[in-house]
Amino acid sequence: MTDKSQEQALALLKEAKENGTLDKSIEAELAELIGTEARPELEEVLETPVTAESAEAENLNPELTVYSQEYNRLSDNVKARDSWEAITERLLDNDSEKLKLVKAMQGEGQLVGVDWEGKALFKDKGVEPVMYGYDKKGNLLKIYDRNPEQMEKVEKWVNYFKIREQVLEDGYELFTDDGDYGFGDEMKQATDTKEPFIASEDRSEFRASWLESGDKPDLARIVNCNSVVSNSDPGGDGHVYYGVVRLLRV
Repeated sequence: MTDKSQEQALALLKEAKENGTLDKSIEAELAELIGTEARPELEEVLETPVTAESAEAENLNPELTVYSQEYNRLSDNVKARDSWEAITERLLDNDSEKLKLVKAMQGEGQLVGVDWEGKALFKDKGVEPVMYGYDKKGNLLKIYDRNPEQMEKVEKWVNYFKIREQVLEDGYELFTDDGDYGFGDEMKQATDTKEPFIASEDRSEFRASWLESGDKPDLARIVNCNSVVSNSDPGGDGHVYYGVVRLLRV
């Protein structure tokens, strides 16, 4: 490719990046066309190193694009705990088992950090907790984003024990505090997205999410919309505002 063509390609790429219309599935092709001498300029526009492996993986599964963008927004210190290429490999391993779990989360999940073991942290997307309740026939309802039609079907809200059981059965975890009623590392990373950990969509109503407290606590810990960790009766009949933000490590 000539210098003029490279310059035009980079200009178009930069414009697409700024307009939010850049499809990362074309990275492999761009990297090949532009050539190694222009690779630093290409990487500067993309704000992430271009590798044949990462571009090829996203070509094979474009569903990864949004998560790679979320990974790129993490701080350098957090990203140093593990590479996007390694995370991609685990997401797609065993017939994309982990990716399917991510996609099954509220809003198809959100990558919010990397733990100290190098595992990517995914949470339910948005600020509303996932709600659990029983309908009049005793069927368990899992409600995303407080869907009004599903909310109306609830005859009884689920308590901590049943919510925890279902979360673990589905392959997820509950977030934990730091042991002293403060945010744990994973919770802090989740709030680095500039959104509150838990809140109503319009920020006008009370919300709370259960935190991991074991299977036989006298009082289970919750975090509420004021970012306060406290205790609550885990064995009650549940509460219309008590749901859970689920965690998945990949």
